[in-house]
Amino acid sequence: MILRNLAEALRAQNWFTVVLEVLIVVVGIFIGLQVDGWNEARKDRVSEHRYLERIYDELALDIESIKESIRVADSRRDMGRLLLRALDDPEVVRADPYKFMRAIQQASYTLAPTINDHTFDEIKFAGNMAIIRDVELRSGLSAYYKLIERYDQWAYIRAHEQNSYTDRQQGILTAAQTYQFVLYDDTAEFTAADALQALERMRAKADFVAQIPQSSNHAFAILTYRSWLNAAQNLRDRIAVALGYQ
Repeated sequence: MILRNLAEALRAQNWFTVVLEVLIVVVGIFIGLQVDGWNEARKDRVSEHRYLERIYDELALDIESIKESIRVADSRRDMGRLLLRALDDPEVVRADPYKFMRAIQQASYTLAPTINDHTFDEIKFAGNMAIIRDVELRSGLSAYYKLIERYDQWAYIRAHEQNSYTDRQQGILTAAQTYQFVLYDDTAEFTAADALQALERMRAKADFVAQIPQSSNHAFAILTYRSWLNAAQNLRDRIAVALGYQ
C-alpha cells in the first residue's frame, strides 16, 4: 500500500506525500528494529538469569564437596602422624588397632573435590560469555574455573605419590585385611595382636617408613582446597547479589 502511494505521489510530483511516505517507511523500520532489539535483550536477560541460577546451585555443590575434601585431607594427615608415633610407641597401636590398620591403608590418599562446571562450559563453548553483563562477575567466573584447572598437574603428581605409597605398603597388611578396607567395611575388627604384627612388618619396610612424612603430609592439598572454598563462597555471594537474593 505504501509503495503504491509513493509511486503515485512520485508520478504526480507530490513531494509532500513522497516525504511523508518515506518517513512512514523509515519510522516503521526503526520501530521494528527497536522491538527486535528489545525482544533480544529480554531473551538475553532471561538466559543470563537462568545461567546464573544454575551456576549458583552448582557452586553450592562445589562448596560441600570441597569441605568434604578438606575434612578427608585433615583426617589422612592425622593418620600419617599416628603411624609415625606408632613407630616409637606401640601403645598407640594397642589403643586402637583398627585406627592404626586403617592409617596404614589410607594415610596417603586424599579425596579430590567434584567441581560442577557444566553451565560455565556451556556458556563458554556457545560463545555466550558476553551475556553476563557484569564484567567483574564475568571475570570472577573465569578466574574461579581457571583456578580449578591449575590443579590438573598437581593431581598427576599426587596420583604418582599415592601409587608409590601403595607399592611400598604391599605386605604390611595381609590380603584379607586389605580387602576389608577396599570394601569400606567400617565394621571390620582387628585385634591388638593383628595390629602389632602389622607394626613389625611396617618397621621392616624402611622405604615405606621413609615415605610416610611426605605421602601423608597433605598440606598442599589442604591449602589448595581452602583457596577453592574461599573462591567458591565469594563467587556464590556475588551471584546472589546479581540475582537479587541479597
